[in-house]
Amino acid sequence: MMLNFIIVLAIIAIGAWLSNILLVVESRVSQTRNRVRGARGTVDKLDHAIKRLHRDEEKLHEEIEVLTRETVELRKDQTEVQNRLAAAQSRRRPQILILSDRRNPNDKEWLVTVANPQIGEIDAAHPLASEWARGREYLVWAETERDATERANRRFSAKPGYQVKSVAAVKTDLYSSAQNPTA
Repeated sequence: MMLNFIIVLAIIAIGAWLSNILLVVESRVSQTRNRVRGARGTVDKLDHAIKRLHRDEEKLHEEIEVLTRETVELRKDQTEVQNRLAAAQSRRRPQILILSDRRNPNDKEWLVTVANPQIGEIDAAHPLASEWARGREYLVWAETERDATERANRRFSAKPGYQVKSVAAVKTDLYSSAQNPTA
């Protein structure tokens, strides 16, 4: 009977040991399943993120194409406007400035062209750089051409780069026609 008792006890011990092993294996399998589920969830999230990023990328490419087309159209419009501006500026009546409002009774009107190309060389973005390079016209009252040149030189001699390009007698009285537009 003792032998039967030892055999039953051995069977119970082996059963308990196998039960312990089964519990350990089951917990490890459960942990592995949880890890696999977590990995699948992560993979699914990454797949969704990749699909979203692909959609965003396609949208951005479409937007880039639209913006590129709009930029090309705007540049064409800009070129057209610049051409119209250049044409309008070339057709524009030259502006005549008055050098001095002092006028003697014997003075005649002279158009003196004063230029300074150095302004464009120093600051090409200056709003009057091209106008100064071409020359600006001034109305000068003087008895002779020489006096008109001297008055212009006195006015602009303190600043470097200014030079009188031309002096021409005015055939019509510009000043009186500017004051009386109805005449």
